[in-house]
Amino acid sequence: MYAAGERADDAVRLAPPEPLTLETLARIAAGAPVSIGDGVRSRLEASHAQLVALARSGRTVYGLNTGCGPLCDRRVSPEASSRFQRNLVRSHATGLGLQHPTDVVRATMAVRAFSLAQGRSAVRPVVVDTLVAMLNAGVHPVVPEIGSVGASGDLVELAHVASAVMGEGDVEWRGTRQGAAQALAAAGIPPIVFEGREALALINGTACETAQAALVVLGGEELVAAAEAAAALVLEALGANPEALDARVHAARPHPGQTASAARLRALLAGSRRLRDASARDGHAVQDAYTLRCVPQVLGAVRDALAHARRVVTTELNAVTDNPTFFPEEGAVLHAGNFHGQPIALTMDHVKVALAEVALFSERRLARLLDPAANGGLPPFLIRDDAGVRSGLMGLQYCASSTIAENAVMAHPASLGSVPTNANNQDVVGMGTVAVRQARRLLENGRRVVAIELLAAAEAIDLVGRETLAAGTRAAHDAIRRLVPPLLEDRPLSHDVERLADAFGAFAS
Repeated sequence: MYAAGERADDAVRLAPPEPLTLETLARIAAGAPVSIGDGVRSRLEASHAQLVALARSGRTVYGLNTGCGPLCDRRVSPEASSRFQRNLVRSHATGLGLQHPTDVVRATMAVRAFSLAQGRSAVRPVVVDTLVAMLNAGVHPVVPEIGSVGASGDLVELAHVASAVMGEGDVEWRGTRQGAAQALAAAGIPPIVFEGREALALINGTACETAQAALVVLGGEELVAAAEAAAALVLEALGANPEALDARVHAARPHPGQTASAARLRALLAGSRRLRDASARDGHAVQDAYTLRCVPQVLGAVRDALAHARRVVTTELNAVTDNPTFFPEEGAVLHAGNFHGQPIALTMDHVKVALAEVALFSERRLARLLDPAANGGLPPFLIRDDAGVRSGLMGLQYCASSTIAENAVMAHPASLGSVPTNANNQDVVGMGTVAVRQARRLLENGRRVVAIELLAAAEAIDLVGRETLAAGTRAAHDAIRRLVPPLLEDRPLSHDVERLADAFGAFAS
């Protein structure tokens, strides 16, 4: 179960304190094999030995010899420990709705394995070994999307992972959905009988929301690159004033994202003969509308939002988000709240607004391209001929507009929707799982809207002539035309849009 071109000797090493990066996680999500790095086993053994010593001493440790949540005042005897751990998983594996896609499940398993591998959760090495074996065999737990509130981490989603680890629940293996026990047996992976606090260690933490956040950030960065390519094509199609991209302007307001976005647009447009001479005032307005003039300011702000999100998510990928936290080198065990998902929740709410802004900005440029009152003499709806008999891109604009309306609703901050749970023990929750699920949908919507703009921009360029394009925008136009033919006669365009939306890597450079 490896990604295309991956071999076992190309395995991604989970070897804290070597950092886990977003790009590395994306490789695992796509199917790359995984191995455990040097030093992990000894760290896990030391942590587990501390737990055994604590259990023998009779010291009260949450989730080891106590119930969970508001039941932490109830003692759990050693004889009931295994049953308690098993029941903890069963009682929390209550997810609802559609299941998470395979890449999210794989990324979630990898993030949890990496956190446990740091030796702060007191699990046996076999727990991490089993997660890695399942990843490498392609045994993927079925994890529903709806359930957790991002308080004690992603309890419900991770309980479905833990359920599969102990041979219960459903998994997907070799293209079919089947019982976990059957698939584990066929793959030669023994299910785990949890000891100590291993079930709690598996379900405590922010692995699912963090894994999704990492994939959203990477997708968001790709989306911005495609949006910049689309904007550059529209700037050429409409003969925009390049003065707004002058490096001196952006040096005077040196936000990193704005500076980078302006530089990329200048590179894409270098050598263009379509842009009007900035020094000539030949009857044109002295400056263009915001959708043409303020591309670096708007998309640059999105770049900065994603850069902030990348920093937060990278920290969370490499964090221990369990409770309690074990420090065997000091003989300490500390009860705290690293499982709380607020960092991801707030960050994803920020990313949601940024992704919605990309689509909104793109749709407004699309509207300008299609409107004969604003598109510089191009035909209405970019209809090449037979306007009236043909409707061109009229219908496709409705899709972009309705998507913008949906985005505005989903971009509302999920982190403000705290609803106390767990008998008021979890009295303030982050709702990061909700935020990141909405962010994934906003990313999908953004990809489609920008794909519509790319398609429309290619039509406009066909009308004005590609021979005067810059080399960078000509390459973007060629990439579009390799996927989508010109609109010589009206046709349904849904599949064309989806093909472009799935190929944004072609517009990233």
